[in-house]
Amino acid sequence: MKMLQIVCGEKLDEEILALFQNLGIKGYTMIKGVGGSGQTGTVSGTGSSIDRNTLFMVALEDEHIHMTQVLNAVKEIHAKYVHGYRGLEIPLKVFLHPCEVIL
Repeated sequence: MKMLQIVCGEKLDEEILALFQNLGIKGYTMIKGVGGSGQTGTVSGTGSSIDRNTLFMVALEDEHIHMTQVLNAVKEIHAKYVHGYRGLEIPLKVFLHPCEVIL
């Protein structure tokens, strides 16, 4: 099992949610107002939507077809914004971790 984590600028929330809906992913966690610091700078998590991130977490089985589909769809979202950000880092990161269900 893998834990897929998507951290994105809040303005991308609707696209990520639409992606889940289109792929039939019903189980996910969404945490809004996430702050932090990284390649796109520091985000307080408390200001306007420009200054807030969202963390999505989805547990997927290793052989689950959705894993490849989700990763490809997120890459498409990223590619869509490359020109608009004109060389700046796009506020969208994806992480894949091993995951073990304890309870």
